[in-house]
Amino acid sequence: MKQQRYLLLLSLLCWGSYRIHAQQVTDVLEGRVSYVTGENIYVKFISTEGIENGDTLFVSSTGKLLPALLVQHHSSISCLCIPVGSGKVKVEDVVIHKIKNKVIPVTTPVGEDVPDKDLNQQILTARKQVEPKKDKQDFSGRLSVSSYSNFSGQGNDSHRFRYTFSSLLSNIGGSKLSLETYVSFTHKLNEWDVIKENLNNGLKVYDLSLKYELNEKSAVWLGRTINPNVANVGAIDGIQFEYGFKNIFAGVVAGSRPDYQDYGFNFDLFEYGAYFGHGKKLKNGFVKTSLAFFEQRNNGNIDRRFVYFQHTNSLVKNLTLFSSVELDLYKLENGLPVNTLSLTGLFLSLNYRATRSLSLSGSYDNRKNVIYYETFRNFADEILQQASRQGIRLRVNYRPVNYWLIGVNGGTRFMKNDPKHTNTANAFVTWSKVPGINASLNVSANLMQTAYLDGQIYGARLSKDFLKGKIYTTLNYRWVDFRYVNMITELQQHIGEIDFSYQLNKSFYLSVNYEATFQQKEIFNRLYLNLKYRF
Repeated sequence: MKQQRYLLLLSLLCWGSYRIHAQQVTDVLEGRVSYVTGENIYVKFISTEGIENGDTLFVSSTGKLLPALLVQHHSSISCLCIPVGSGKVKVEDVVIHKIKNKVIPVTTPVGEDVPDKDLNQQILTARKQVEPKKDKQDFSGRLSVSSYSNFSGQGNDSHRFRYTFSSLLSNIGGSKLSLETYVSFTHKLNEWDVIKENLNNGLKVYDLSLKYELNEKSAVWLGRTINPNVANVGAIDGIQFEYGFKNIFAGVVAGSRPDYQDYGFNFDLFEYGAYFGHGKKLKNGFVKTSLAFFEQRNNGNIDRRFVYFQHTNSLVKNLTLFSSVELDLYKLENGLPVNTLSLTGLFLSLNYRATRSLSLSGSYDNRKNVIYYETFRNFADEILQQASRQGIRLRVNYRPVNYWLIGVNGGTRFMKNDPKHTNTANAFVTWSKVPGINASLNVSANLMQTAYLDGQIYGARLSKDFLKGKIYTTLNYRWVDFRYVNMITELQQHIGEIDFSYQLNKSFYLSVNYEATFQQKEIFNRLYLNLKYRF
């Protein structure tokens, strides 16, 4: 297993990455990595409601939420993902998905492969809801209890319990003031000492903020929240002010970053910044451009200083362009501060829907790891963790007839120091209405070739709902075959999964998921239970 984890890390270092992009959210879903097999990573959630194929999952690092995984396929409580970050992702790691506020997710048929995009791009290109202006107090929330168990014959069984509470209290007392919260508490069986040592080891506050709307385009935030116009900065603990006038918006931010070790409050990580931009609706869509400047400190010392430029538009019908550029303005040379200009990230993406049945997309990614000079990150760390973020990816999705979808995508990622390019290919066929059983069938194949391994994964998934969608079931099978380069070893696995979920009523939701992995003479079992209550 150690050898597998080592080779997995090498594969991740040869894979693409995304910078920090998110938006202000009404809910945050927290899941855990249940299994890692080379290119594919499996994540279990309480429920994947609000998660779409192509969404980005995040991990918490250095007080920020960093992109780590891209959802390829999902069931009611699990996601099949590929890594898109340079960090180490291992079993039991917590990953986070942010459900976007006031955004209707772009519907994706089961099995469809969505083009590469960071979350900021998804926010800007998604369709906005038209919400009526509220003048009365409104309250909504969620409470959930879940358990997650890993057990096998090797004696390393684990049982984890998680409790979450999220709520939105809008127009308090008929005013323009709103309160948003999302809190979770997690602990392992017989490991209460970890919580006693530091409460933040179990308690996570992802959102705790007050918002006061001055008018339809201007507002003030106080507390911990994420600003969609400077989402690459991550969560901010402090005060934010934004003012909008016609098609122009501008804002200022002052506060601190969450602690990079336990995501608690750490006022030594002071940061401040400003941003402005322009957005306008057009005949074929929209155009939006923004520019932000930020300085981040640690105990008074400059940690990072940078500017971020972003532009997206749909000037041409059925064609969407997204681009982002990030420039660092500060570095240390021989221990001395130097004002400099260094390109940290460049990302370009084009998505084109040629016809109702055919869509094409392509992207170029040349984003680098960021150096934090005071937050346990230095040039040596940057070199060690530098991932293969330079890459090109092309995708084609085609729907020949109703209920059928065919997709093919491929890409190559490279670095000068890599002995060999990382090449990937994926193909899938989805039949969303199988006659006789009225179920959805998806068959897929994934191929990967890196400097360290040649891998292939073949799978089939059958999904069906009963009682008008109140009961949802999934049967899933995958065959994994990895052959490691320059080593006389290989990994072969058979993975079976049964997923059952039941919507008792509008308030209660119950789900059960069991997954078994057969590897030589070993069997690894995972059981996930969840009960959720909405109010």
